[in-house]
Order: sequence, then C-alpha cells, then structure tokens
Amino acid sequence: MNRIHKTSLFTIIVFGIIWGFTSSFQKPNELTKEQAIELAEQFIVDNGYTNLPANKTKLNTELFDRYENNVDRVLNRRSNTLHKKAFCFSENKNQWDIGFLSTSVDIKKLDSIKKQTNLSGRAIIVLKNGKEIRIAHKEPLFSYFEKLGIK
Repeated sequence: MNRIHKTSLFTIIVFGIIWGFTSSFQKPNELTKEQAIELAEQFIVDNGYTNLPANKTKLNTELFDRYENNVDRVLNRRSNTLHKKAFCFSENKNQWDIGFLSTSVDIKKLDSIKKQTNLSGRAIIVLKNGKEIRIAHKEPLFSYFEKLGIK
C-alpha cells in the first residue's frame, strides 16, 4: 500500500471508532434542553399560568383542579401566576425540570445572590422522550437548578 492510502485508511478507521463510541452514548429522539424549555414555556401559556390567553383544548389538570368543575375558575386562579420565560432548569437521566418564577418575584430586582435561593415558582417536568409534560406538584428547590440568562 502506498503512504497516502494507508493514511486515508487509518483516518477512516479512527473516525469510525470514534463515531461508533460516541453514538453509543446518544439516545435517539431525546429532547435537548432548548426543546424542553420551549415546550415548557408553551405549556404554561396553554395552561393559563401567564398573562396570555390559555388554550382550553390543551388544558392539563392539576391534582386539586379535579375538585373544581368550572374550567373558567381554574384558569382564573392560574392566571398571571408565572413569568412566561423559564428561569432555570435541572436534568436527570429521564427528564428535564424547567423552573418558572412566580409573578410575585420581581426579576429586575434579583441580584446574583438572590437568584441562587429558593425563590417561589413552579417547575414543569418534560420527559426526555417527549411523551409527557406536566407541572410538578412539589415546591421546587430552585437553589439546586442551573440558572438561565434572564432578559
């Protein structure tokens, strides 16, 4: 074999090994962080937690909503309770947890120290396979979440 052919063959083999090794760790059809955030932001709008109109056809009931038989009252209770932009996130093997601050929190007044505390808000759980999006029922501990750039 000539030298150029050996070098090309070596490059192809090394690339194949690296590609096979790295692709074995990637899960196909898994949501990225950006996709999870986008889905969570749309979820809170659709479900009436922001100052935007809810989408009653996509309404997801919470635990205590089951005791309320009036959708308008549920939406009235939820209305404008969360900022529409994600504040933070956390990740585990199966899901993304996307955090949204309560509208009682003035984002403009948060300094770097306050951002690291357990501010009030809610977390949206987005399964990495994209098959489920729901609101968490427990109070989120945002001090453990990674913060996003807030504008």
